Amino acid sequence: MTEAIRTLMRALPLDPNEPQGWQDRRMHSALLGLSALHPRDEIEVMLGVQALSAYHAAAACWRLGMNLRRPNGDSIRHFTAAASAARTFDTMLRAIERRQAKPLAIPLGRPTPRVWTAADDNPTEVMRDLEDRCLAAENGYTQDATDPAEPPITWTDEALAEANAFLERERIAKENEGLDIANTEGILPGGGMIVMDDPTPEQTAYMARRVGLQYRREYEANRLKGIDKLPKIRPIRTGDLIP
Repeated sequence: MTEAIRTLMRALPLDPNEPQGWQDRRMHSALLGLSALHPRDEIEVMLGVQALSAYHAAAACWRLGMNLRRPNGDSIRHFTAAASAARTFDTMLRAIERRQAKPLAIPLGRPTPRVWTAADDNPTEVMRDLEDRCLAAENGYTQDATDPAEPPITWTDEALAEANAFLERERIAKENEGLDIANTEGILPGGGMIVMDDPTPEQTAYMARRVGLQYRREYEANRLKGIDKLPKIRPIRTGDLIP
């Protein structure tokens, strides 16, 4: 249930600019919606999470299509996505109904189902309690334990330096994988190379690899800034430094 709740919370369209109370009510309402489906086993829990995720996706797309464009209601692609998500919601509900129409064999010793608090309870307290439970599971705690399952690992400065040096060696080895570094002359101490008039095949392969890595890093940096375009290919001339 902890993993199902985490999956459901990650799929909610939360606005970072809205008050915290609004977010808590939306998350608490999602839990109430999941409990209203009365899932009897893990499969029905997963179907319920998918159904609620589809519902929230439809609601988010209706809002995008109606209120975030001018004139209002001109975003046809968001309407199409909303309608598709709404059909998915209906499909998930029908799948749960078909499954629940058959009796479920309950193994002996199965615990009683989780009962969520009433809707008029404080949603913020409910969500904080669930947040503590999920964080406890991530930090190695059991659901009812107060001590960690294993003592935490303490990294010394020497161990961190050794680990960073190992990762750096692994990174360099991965970048130069397949290259004949031993027979490649002209490699600078930092790993770059100056473009020469008549490079050897080994030098050509090395410079091509470095240029490819440079464009890949540039593309990844642009993605972090929200730019999804490929980097512009720049000409290479004799005497240029390839970092």
